[in-house]
Amino acid sequence: MENPVKTTLAKLRQLDAAAAARALQQLDGIFIETDARGFQVLCEGKLVSGRFQNNIRIDRSTHTRGAGMTHAHVHGRKGDEYVIVNLDGSGSHGTKGKLHPADAERLRAQGFTIRDDLIVEWIETGFLWSALFEGR
Repeated sequence: MENPVKTTLAKLRQLDAAAAARALQQLDGIFIETDARGFQVLCEGKLVSGRFQNNIRIDRSTHTRGAGMTHAHVHGRKGDEYVIVNLDGSGSHGTKGKLHPADAERLRAQGFTIRDDLIVEWIETGFLWSALFEGR
């Protein structure tokens, strides 16, 4: 026969781990201490649910030092990245594709401009792109 005290402790540990995982999904940023005099801020994306739970990660333009714009990484059922869409509805990071209606609806609710046909296009701009990211 199983020890009821051991079983209860195991269940409590599982609940604590589940609660910690839920709390981590809601962090907006992490402060990392570099030395006794300062810190760095790690700002990651905000997870929202589209057609699957937490399948969309909305990132601010912090990793491009202000040259980019807010964008969303849309993932499929198995976690594969499907398309990345900018706030203005254009493609980002060289991706293009068609959004699922549920994903598009959620992005619109978050302030994204999504075309009626749900198509996300990537347009190569040549010199302008180079000028933005290489400082020409």
